[in-house]
Amino acid sequence: MAYSKTQSFSLVLVLLTLSQFFHQHPHLVKADTKLIENLCHATEVPDTCIQCLQSDPYAEFATDIELAIIMMTCIRNHADTLQVNMEDTANNSKIKSTKSVYNGCVKAYMGAKKDLNTATEHLQNYEFDKAEKYVDQAMIKHLVCCGDIQNNKNITILTEVAYEMKIYEELCFSSERIIERL
Repeated sequence: MAYSKTQSFSLVLVLLTLSQFFHQHPHLVKADTKLIENLCHATEVPDTCIQCLQSDPYAEFATDIELAIIMMTCIRNHADTLQVNMEDTANNSKIKSTKSVYNGCVKAYMGAKKDLNTATEHLQNYEFDKAEKYVDQAMIKHLVCCGDIQNNKNITILTEVAYEMKIYEELCFSSERIIERL
């Protein structure tokens, strides 16, 4: 099939136009990696923040608001894990006061997940002060759980659960710093 001069010119023009996008694509990824690093280095725990954000395959193409939303997902995932751990521990506990503390923590993490969902909605609506308020509420629920565990002499928390709680806390603090910068 023979192409006319006009068709050939149009094809060359399209290929040249598209080649610019293929050539620039790596630079876009690099710029977005810098955005993740810039946002996370403003937090107290940049490594935890970077690890969370890089766990999402879309993060390298995300805006700062979308990165804050990804952070909400990370925190929610940790809240899910903590809730399950607390439920399992409560179900296996034979001491009534210990069971009560763990059940309180289960409710706290359930409430925290609702707060994080609300924070995400506020981020999507560009209501950053409200989003930060709900992240703070999720953190307060976590701290109440931690305090109840510390105040009960019968409770010895597993190392893995303590680590999960620490990461949850670090992610909450990181997300608040990121939201403040939006």
